Formats: sequence, structure tokens, C-alpha cells
Amino acid sequence: MLHAKKLSYGFWAEAMNTACYIHNRVTLRSGTTSTLYELWKGRKPTVKYFHVFGSKCYILADREPRRKMDPKSDEGMFLGYSTNNKAYRVYNSRTKTMMESINVVIDDTPGENVQDEAGDAIASDSYNDVPEIVKEPEINTKTPSSESINVPPKKGPSIRIQKNHPLELIIGNPDQGIATRRTNDLVSNSCFVSKFEPKNVKEALTDEF
Repeated sequence: MLHAKKLSYGFWAEAMNTACYIHNRVTLRSGTTSTLYELWKGRKPTVKYFHVFGSKCYILADREPRRKMDPKSDEGMFLGYSTNNKAYRVYNSRTKTMMESINVVIDDTPGENVQDEAGDAIASDSYNDVPEIVKEPEINTKTPSSESINVPPKKGPSIRIQKNHPLELIIGNPDQGIATRRTNDLVSNSCFVSKFEPKNVKEALTDEF
């Protein structure tokens, strides 16, 4: 286990504890179909939480005050399982300490196999990458004659300006001048005073102002 992950001999105790922990829950006793854990506890063990020893893991940093922009987890190494609590035993690379925590994300993907596959892919690409010879198009140095060139005429925008529009498309009186916004504003702000004070509605309606 230590040589597979290239770990130092300082982790030999953790490796032995993890090996015994897994051995008691996986290995069947000779002559029976039960594991040592099942004979001792009376129930079958579960192996859903098993991970590869020495894998990279990320530990939630919940034991120290952190600011908003600080990282929420520390990188570490998975070392085994706790015998007293439902937690993992990990080595925190930042604090250089061993700790038990349940808030751990373990990345136990085989990194060496991934590197080997990537190396094979790069090697295969290097053998298959044969430079292709691209022929440049031949340039005709002969000047074409004026008779052989047929340039289609381009249709440009018409420069014809229509001054008069059909009467059926004109709204309103054509002889009336153009009313601008400034003129309308002047008319709207004008104030007219009546010449006489109307006594009833009929006289008020007949007033021209």
C-alpha cells in the first residue's frame, strides 16, 4: 500500500490499521460464508464507503474561522477509517496533522492509468501526424484580353428623385403648409381672451375664441 502510492514509511501504522479494518470486513472465515465482522457483530458489513488508501482528498475547513474569500477546504490524503466514529482518517497537507472528519471528498481515480492512457494517445498522435503536402494553385501570368472578360453590370441605387406624390396617397390638404413642432408648441402656449362674457351655453359655443 505504501509503495503503490509512493508514501513514506511514516504512514506504516495507518496502512496496517486500514489493512486490518478491510480484512475483517471482506475476508471470509475458512469453512464458512461469513466474514469476521459478521461473526463478531451479528450483521453483514457494508463496503460502500471504502476508498483507495493514499488517495487525494479535500477536507472541509470547519475547525478554523475563515473569511469569505478564503478557500473552504484543505487538500489532504486519505489514510483510513475511524474505529470510534463514522468518519475518515485523513492527513491535512496544510496543517501537517492527522485528523478525523466526515466532511471529506475523496478522489480515488487511478491517476497513473490516466497518465498512461494520455501518453499512449500522444504517442499515437505523433506517429499519425504526417505533414500533408499542399500544392499551391498555379498563377496564370498571361494578361487576359478585353474580349474574353465579361463583367456583369452592377445594379446600383436609383438616383431619380420623385418630387410629386400621387394625390390619393396624400393625407390632408396639399396646399396647406408644413406644421412643425415649434409652430404647434407656439399655438398650444397661446392664450385667447373672450370679448364678452357668455350668459349661457349657447352664447359660449358661438364665441369664436
